[in-house]
Amino acid sequence: MFQRYFLEPYRFVAPYRGKFWCGVAMHVMPLHLRQKMGVHECHFQGVEHLQDSIDRKAGVLLAANHVRWADPLVVGTLGKQIKQYLYYVVSYHLFKQKRVIGWWINRIGGYSILREGADREAIRVTAALLAEGERPVVLFPEGTWFRQNDRVGPLQDGLGLIVRQATKASDRPMVVHPVGIKYWLLGDPLPELRRRVEELERGLGWRPKGDLGLPQRITHVGHALLTVKEIERFGQAQQGTLDERIQRLAAVLIADMEKFYLGKEYEGWNLERVRRLRMWLVRKLGEVRDDPEAGVATREALDVLLFCENLSAQSHEYLMERPSLERMAETVQRIEETMVDRDEKPIAPLGASVAVGPAIDVRAFSGGRRAARTGGDPLMEQVAAGMKGLLKQLLDQGPPAEWGCPAPVENLAGANGTAAAVSAPLSPASGERGRG
Repeated sequence: MFQRYFLEPYRFVAPYRGKFWCGVAMHVMPLHLRQKMGVHECHFQGVEHLQDSIDRKAGVLLAANHVRWADPLVVGTLGKQIKQYLYYVVSYHLFKQKRVIGWWINRIGGYSILREGADREAIRVTAALLAEGERPVVLFPEGTWFRQNDRVGPLQDGLGLIVRQATKASDRPMVVHPVGIKYWLLGDPLPELRRRVEELERGLGWRPKGDLGLPQRITHVGHALLTVKEIERFGQAQQGTLDERIQRLAAVLIADMEKFYLGKEYEGWNLERVRRLRMWLVRKLGEVRDDPEAGVATREALDVLLFCENLSAQSHEYLMERPSLERMAETVQRIEETMVDRDEKPIAPLGASVAVGPAIDVRAFSGGRRAARTGGDPLMEQVAAGMKGLLKQLLDQGPPAEWGCPAPVENLAGANGTAAAVSAPLSPASGERGRG
């Protein structure tokens, strides 16, 4: 299990300004990506946009989509293209796993942010780094893995606050570059996908359903696991499409905790509600450090919140609108992650396509008011649109030809069957495809 919450008070991990270890990282990063993350190739485009901003001595924030553990290192390899080291805003819990890991993250440019609350020190330091313009700063504005590589999740409003503070502290140009990261499978994932799906089926007590196509098998596994959790909460399986049921279950579990811990149920986006609860529970964890029983209950509540966060990022519709090899592999990994909190295990070697968008001038949006998800901040809307446009561009282009990636299978249900045969909603009463 991955530890995310700690009894000791949060202490901000400041950025390390030295460059020696950054130079070492530039040499070892590709090897680490291959051996630990399964990323064997990286391809870059739009680097000239970033180089132009650096030549202008601008304060540069790189806003990238967040899909995998490998994302920060993949963006880090972008530094080799522009001969620049980078700073990274990193969730605090990553510094606390092992001392040597935290030390290394800090030495190569990472500094902490407490995601369970408004980390004023992290915001202030990031704004100061941008105002100095020493290095570009990498931020993942979705705030967590969104887990759907071809989509961008709602952005948090911290990005807008940070860059506007930076404009007040410096007269230099201040820009945001949207960044799109798209992963492609370099080898045939079908044997490993079938093995992992079979493992999930056997975990449910099923015989392997090898006569069905992979999208249908993945759908059946997801449906079964969701039904188990619905029975736990509601006493019976629920009606509706898988996506409707996923969001409903997450919302009800969140509401249960809101009423118990906060005294009332809140409205809004599920992940926003998760963050509000997590902030309260993490504070509570510190308050009950001398009460083991209360500490166990609080940690269990935090585990439920993590499940809700993972659950909210699952989507059957995302798989079935384009049942590609990449989306099938991604969905299986996300199901595994939701079931067991463990390190991500690659299904096949990966290549990462990285696209950098044109600079967005922060000073042109000085009158923004609120975060993009509320429709109020034009700067955040443009950053989100830029990230989405880059991902669409990468998806339309496909992987670089020289990588020799497997042929697309969007119109196949894995090895046999058609995607259309599994696209209808499932009836929880019968386990068969619905008619409507």
